[in-house]
Amino acid sequence: MIKVQHYLASILLAFFSLTAASSEEILMYNLGTSGSSVPYENAVDENRAGILVEILPLIMERAGLKTEKVMLSTKRAMIAFNTGKLDFDFFSPSWLPDGGAQGNFTFSTAILTVTEYFITRPEDQHKYRDVKTIYTQPIGTVSGYVYYDDNHFERFDFDSESALIMGLGNKLIEVIIMEEAASRYWAAKHNIPIALGPIHTQGDLALRIHNRHLDKLPRINAAITYLKETGQIQAILDKYADFSL
Repeated sequence: MIKVQHYLASILLAFFSLTAASSEEILMYNLGTSGSSVPYENAVDENRAGILVEILPLIMERAGLKTEKVMLSTKRAMIAFNTGKLDFDFFSPSWLPDGGAQGNFTFSTAILTVTEYFITRPEDQHKYRDVKTIYTQPIGTVSGYVYYDDNHFERFDFDSESALIMGLGNKLIEVIIMEEAASRYWAAKHNIPIALGPIHTQGDLALRIHNRHLDKLPRINAAITYLKETGQIQAILDKYADFSL
C-alpha cells in the first residue's frame, strides 16, 4: 500500500510540475521593429544589434523570466502598452508630465541615462537658444512618442527618427526633439549637419511594467542592479561609444 501511495504521489507531483511549467507567464514586448531607433533598438552594424536589444535578454535571463517580441510600429506599440496588450517597454519617467508614473504601471530600477535635445540646423541655432522662443514654433516630433510638454507647442509629426532628421535637413521644420545618440546617427547617415540647442529632457531609462506584474519587479530590479555592478551594461554601452556626443 505504501508503494502505491508513493507511486500516486510521484504522478501527482509530476502532473503539477508540468502544469506549472506550461502555465508560466510569457511577457510580451515590442522592441527593434520600427527600423529607426538606432542605436537603441535597431542594428548599427552586424556586430551591434542595438543597445536595448542587447541589454534586455541579460535582464530577463538573470530575472528568470520568459519574453516574446511582437512586431508593431512605434505608434501601435504605444497603444498596445496603454491597453495592456504589451506587458512592458523601455521608457523614461522624464518623458511624462511631472516625471512620474501615470496609469497602471510602475518603473523599474534605472538602466541608463538618456538625453533629448531641441535640435536645429547650424544656421538656425542662434534663433532657438531659449525654450520659450522654441515653443512659439512648430516642433518636429515622432508619431506615437510621448512628450511631457506637448501641450505647450504645435507638434509636427514624422514617422521615424530618420524621417525627422530628413525633415529638418529639407527645411520642412526648423526645430526638432530627438535623443542625442539617435540624432548623431541619422544626421551622419543622411549627411545633414545639426546643432544641439537646449536640453529637452534628461533622465533615467527604465522598464515600464504593468502593475499586474508587480510580483516580478523585485527580480527585475535585482537583475538590473547585478548587471550594472558587474559592468555588463556599461560594456554594452561602450560598444556604441561612437554615438555619444
